[in-house]
Amino acid sequence: MRNLGLLWVGQFVSQAGDGFFQVTLPFLVLLLAGEDAGTKTGVVMLANFLPFLVIGPFFGALADRMPQRRLMIASDLARGLVVLAVPAAFVLGRLSWPLVGAVSFFLATAATLFNPARDALLPRLAQGRVLLRVNALFQTSSQLALLAGALGVGFLLGFDETAAREAIESGDPGREIARIVRLYWVNAATYGVSLATLAFLALPRGAGVPTPPATRPWRDVHEGLAHAGRSGLLRGLLFITAADNFFIMGPAIIGANLLVKDTFGLGPGHVGLLEGALVAGWLLGTLVLYSFGRAWAKGRMLIAGMVLDGATYVPFFWIDDYALLLPTIAFHGFWIPFIQVPRTTLVQERVPREMLGRIFSLINLTFVGFTALSLLATGWAGDALAGPLGKSGAPPVLFLAGGLGGALCGLLGLAFRDLRGAR
Repeated sequence: MRNLGLLWVGQFVSQAGDGFFQVTLPFLVLLLAGEDAGTKTGVVMLANFLPFLVIGPFFGALADRMPQRRLMIASDLARGLVVLAVPAAFVLGRLSWPLVGAVSFFLATAATLFNPARDALLPRLAQGRVLLRVNALFQTSSQLALLAGALGVGFLLGFDETAAREAIESGDPGREIARIVRLYWVNAATYGVSLATLAFLALPRGAGVPTPPATRPWRDVHEGLAHAGRSGLLRGLLFITAADNFFIMGPAIIGANLLVKDTFGLGPGHVGLLEGALVAGWLLGTLVLYSFGRAWAKGRMLIAGMVLDGATYVPFFWIDDYALLLPTIAFHGFWIPFIQVPRTTLVQERVPREMLGRIFSLINLTFVGFTALSLLATGWAGDALAGPLGKSGAPPVLFLAGGLGGALCGLLGLAFRDLRGAR
């Protein structure tokens, strides 16, 4: 348990700091962008996910070839240095939305290396423990960290509605930008904490040191794709993951910021509080899953979670009070682990250990690639709908369309026999 505990703590601290960046990134770009802010925010968020799409499979193959802890340490070091470029540029008077997009791109590149290495290392650190519970435990690390990061943004930036509205409407949001940028110094320090916990892991013999395949990396990628193509379970997982993320993730990230800023006229602190409510529901769902989910069929759990994940977006279309958003988004968040935990566990249980890095990277590629497309489409749709509906009327429509589409994707999962029958 010592190794799992160290990794849990390191992930909690670094992901809490990462939450400062991820929660405030869309709002920061909306403040910097000026005209066509929704589309520009979509472009930056695309850059935030593009590395997973372009180099994800190759980094997954790398995780099957090299010591996984070493890859994770290199990733933390790179991320800690890159995120400092934002406050440095602000101090020098050079901060712009394209620069923020570039920083986001390089942070995501390092994360693309970290994630498959971590997921491939976890079964070795578990040492016989039930993987569903280990994965649920690490879901709580992510959720508590995101909760801490989101609420930290809210309380550090405050909930002064008048000040936020005046800064946005004045066309001179410099004060709001300065307050956001200060959080990124903390984000950089949290990667150092994660790096230290990785250095203190006492790995079991052979853990995190995979036997290098005899083939070239491009061949490894091809083998991973071929293995996924032969598996009815993986085909189903990849298809519904791709479709669901296209409908759900754009409203979740860009839509939420547009809703707070344009529909309710509030500031980044309120975005943080909204994200905190989401993660609180997510955490509660994980605790329920951790306590009772061992006996549930994983395939049907995932399908039901996806249907309810989409359906709980639909009420956003009618909500006209910010206070009502908080319990609604918490209920939406409750169903997220019913998608993520069984998906991860099914892969860890059904895929040969020597291919885990490649398959997890392929799933990350699917997840992030279609999330990126969703962000770009949502940003464009937000600007396009603002004409006929007004800025305040566009975001609720984004949630309605995304929710209906996401629920339909879950129902499509029933068409894949190996997925719906997976225990």
